Amino acid sequence: MEDPSANNSREIDEENLIAEDEFPQKDQRYFDGRRRMHKVPQSMRLKKHKEEDCYAPKMVSFGPYNHGLSELRMVEELKPSVLTMIVSSSGKDREFFYYKILEVIDQVRNCYVGVSRDLYDDGPLAEMMLLDACFAIYLMKINVGDDEDMYSHFNQHFGMARLSFAIRDMCLLDNQIPLWVMELSINLIYGNKKESMLLCNCLSSYIFGSCRVKRIPGEDKKRPLHFLDAYHRLLVKENPHEFGIFNRLEIFNRQFRSVTELKAKGIYFKPSSHCLNDVTYKSYKFFGQLRLPIWFFSDQSKQFFQNIIAYEASPESDVRFSIICYINFLKSLIVKPEDVKELREKKILLSNLGDEQVVQVIKEIDTFGIDYISPIFYEVKMRIEEHCNNKAKTWIAELIHTYFRNPWTFIALLAATFLLCLTFLQTYYTINPN
Repeated sequence: MEDPSANNSREIDEENLIAEDEFPQKDQRYFDGRRRMHKVPQSMRLKKHKEEDCYAPKMVSFGPYNHGLSELRMVEELKPSVLTMIVSSSGKDREFFYYKILEVIDQVRNCYVGVSRDLYDDGPLAEMMLLDACFAIYLMKINVGDDEDMYSHFNQHFGMARLSFAIRDMCLLDNQIPLWVMELSINLIYGNKKESMLLCNCLSSYIFGSCRVKRIPGEDKKRPLHFLDAYHRLLVKENPHEFGIFNRLEIFNRQFRSVTELKAKGIYFKPSSHCLNDVTYKSYKFFGQLRLPIWFFSDQSKQFFQNIIAYEASPESDVRFSIICYINFLKSLIVKPEDVKELREKKILLSNLGDEQVVQVIKEIDTFGIDYISPIFYEVKMRIEEHCNNKAKTWIAELIHTYFRNPWTFIALLAATFLLCLTFLQTYYTINPN
């Protein structure tokens, strides 16, 4: 067999890819021996009667935790042909890629919990990683509209209506392969071509609808562990504050106000960005402005957030509870359809669901009683409370909200004021006829 290293001469962009002569075990950004991919805790899997399992793949498995499920057999049988399609553009045979992954199979195995050699020997595990990495590349290229042949291939075998199920399965916590395996595969297959940005393009298209992200935040310090970790970093970016637990009695002594209640107190809403911890509050003389992140809610939002939350709460996770804080904050803001309507009108909350349905989706997202609060949300809540406790600001706001919210109440106020003035003048001239 040809020496796999014979073709290993491409120059690679170190910012986004693993150099071909630099295996992950030599770089602590990729693997430090302590970060592993845990399954969703059993306590989070307990479901109510007939409730959908948010953590189980519907179409495709990635990694060993869901490998071999009978309901996923259709895609599993197609993975070899996808592998052939992917590697054919490299000019190398599949054995080259297989042996490259086999060289780092111990590092792959150490990324999982309980995946022993009795369960998967080195050869089958390396084969699984190669097939899964190439299928992930296949889905990413289809998602960013980068390959018409792959698009047609998927449509022929599954129909494009099922693409969303496959993409959704890539974001399940129990359904991951090490991100550096995906990057290494992209590197070996495409080298220094435009596909070097495939991962960033795919992730940013999920969030922004366009390929605008050039790198994953914090990757120069410690690379993301898997695809969901990379997605999580883009959603929350970098928080400059140290995460901590505060004395929160002053802001939790009662339920936080909803969107409509805050509006009545003179607090107005504007969109900030697609980063879910981009929440800011600014106080003005007679009103306040709360900037909230933009998010599109669909019937898949619950499942997506449940897996992100499970990732943040999983053992050995070194990420902050940014998404959990965001969901808890959203739950306090949105309690009825009128709250959804207000945020929809302000282009903050986008959805193809009805207002009642969005309220229900948000209610059903379970944060499992985790009520930690980050410095960002803590500061925002404190400043909003200061505004609401200011009698002058809230009195003016309530006056405007009551009498100036539509033309008829404003006209009625003017008419009443005019009549009051006439009554005063009539009384005055009656008493003082001269």
